[in-house]
Amino acid sequence: MQRVGLMGGSFNPIHCGHIHLARAALDRDLVDRVLFLPTGNPPHKRSGLADKLDRLAMTELAVDGEPRMGVCREEVDREGVIYTVDTLTILRQKMPDCRLFYLIGADTLCVLHTWRRPEDVIRLCTLLVAMRPGEDMQAVEKSAAFWRERGASIELLPAEPMDVSSTEIRMRMQAGKALDGLVPPRVEAYIRAHGLYDCDGGTDA
Repeated sequence: MQRVGLMGGSFNPIHCGHIHLARAALDRDLVDRVLFLPTGNPPHKRSGLADKLDRLAMTELAVDGEPRMGVCREEVDREGVIYTVDTLTILRQKMPDCRLFYLIGADTLCVLHTWRRPEDVIRLCTLLVAMRPGEDMQAVEKSAAFWRERGASIELLPAEPMDVSSTEIRMRMQAGKALDGLVPPRVEAYIRAHGLYDCDGGTDA
C-alpha cells in the first residue's frame, strides 16, 4: 500500500520551508510521495490572499523536477469554504489503495480540536507531526495522547526548521527586497512576472 503524504495550506506563496519539510518526510521513509494541496477558499485566511490559480501555478513550479512530489488541485477546483475533513473524505474515495498521511506542525496538533469534525479527520488519515527544536514537548505529548486515546494514528517527524515564512516573503516583496533562498527561483520569477504581493496589486483580498 502506497503511503501518500498530504501537505495542505494556502501556499501564499509556497516557499523553500515547505519543500524542506516534504523532503524530510520522504528522506526518513515515512511516506512514498508527497502531494501539495493548495486551498481554494480557506476558512481562516482572506486578506492578501493571491488568486487560487496563481498559488496553484507557483506550487506546481516549486515541485517541478521533484520526482516524488506532486500537486493535487482538489481544493482549488471545489467551490465554497474548504475544510480538510471534506478533502480527506474525497481523496480516500479516489485513492482507496493508499494510506494517507496529513503533514501538520506540532502547533497545529495542539489546536486540532478547533478543526471541523476532528474525530473524522483522525479516522481518515495518519497525522504526521513535524517536530522542530524548541517545541513544547509536554504540550505536544499531551495533545498526541488525547487524540491517540480517541483512535488517532500519529507519527512524529523530526525536522530542522528553515527561517522562512510566507508572511516574510510578502513583506519583502512589498519592500522591494530579493527573495534569494526563500522560494525556488521559478516561483520568484512567477511572482515578479505577475506582480504578486507588491504595492501594485496582484492579490485577491
